Formats: sequence, C-alpha cells, structure tokens
Amino acid sequence: MSLFEDLIRSKIAELEELKKNLVIEIETRVRRDANASLNKFSEQITNVESEVALERERILYDAVVSSRKKLAETYERLLKDLVEALYEEVDRMRGSERYVKFLTRLVEDAVKYIQSSDVVIYASPKDRGVVEVIARSLGLTGLIGERDIRGGVIVTSRDGRVAVDYSIESIVSNKLEELKHLLYLETR
Repeated sequence: MSLFEDLIRSKIAELEELKKNLVIEIETRVRRDANASLNKFSEQITNVESEVALERERILYDAVVSSRKKLAETYERLLKDLVEALYEEVDRMRGSERYVKFLTRLVEDAVKYIQSSDVVIYASPKDRGVVEVIARSLGLTGLIGERDIRGGVIVTSRDGRVAVDYSIESIVSNKLEELKHLLYLETR
C-alpha cells in the first residue's frame, strides 16, 4: 500500500475514533447538564413542597385556634345566659314557700358557721321583710340590713369579724366555676 493510502486510512480511523468519542462526550455532557437541571428543579420542588407543608400546618393551626376561640365565646355566652336565667328564676320564685325555705336554710347554715345568734343579716330590699320573719322565727337577735344583692343573704357576726356570703351572686359564681370546669373538661 502506498503512503498516501496509509495516511488516508489513518485519518479515517482517527475521524472514526473522534466521531465515536464525540458521541460519547456529547452524551456525557447532555446527561450531566440534564442531571444538573433535574437536581436544580428537584431542589426547587422540595422547597415548594416544604413551604406547602408549612403553610398547611399554619392554616390548620389557625383553624384550630379559631374554632377553640369561638367555642370558648359560645360557652361564655351560654354561661352568661344561664346566669341571667337563674336570676330571673329567683325573681319569679321570690315570696314562694320554696324560696322562703331556701332563705331559711341559708340563714340557719350561716348562723351555725358563725356560732352566734347575735348576727347582722343583709338581704335584698325585696327580701328584707321575709328575712325579718325568718330571723324572728329562728330566735335571732341583731340587725337586718339591706344590700344590693339579687337574692339570698349575707350574714356577719355582730363585730364583723366573721362573714358568710350566701348571696345569690356568690352561690351562682361558685357553681359557675364548677360548670366551667365541667364544660371545658368535656371538650378536651
């Protein structure tokens, strides 16, 4: 073979090798660029997914807080309505035998606690007459005074050192705390 043919064959072999390497090099470069792009987008997708998960949690937390607030407001409104209904019921019962027995029991319990029959009894202006009759029937000495209460009595020792507050407001307030406790326990 001639030198010229050897050179041509050599150049053709080099070109074929270059062509083969060029395809591998281009494929490698394309794969590397594609992987870089995919990694970049995968990172962005992961970040977006994280942001979506955080936003979802924030929305759920806000909804739970809002619902608990509305529930608490509803309970407070219900309790307020209940208290007003109780006061209205006391006003309706005033003067009835049942209410007189109730006042009598309150005065008796307070006198037992104070351990004296010489007491000062405070009552609502609406209940003063009934309380005077109760005090006389129980043989109590002392004074009957008026207080701005909705019902019940406040009984103190003559010197004022011992006081028993059986006003309707105090009784309702004490029961209201029990009611609140029961209501809030039921919602947990």
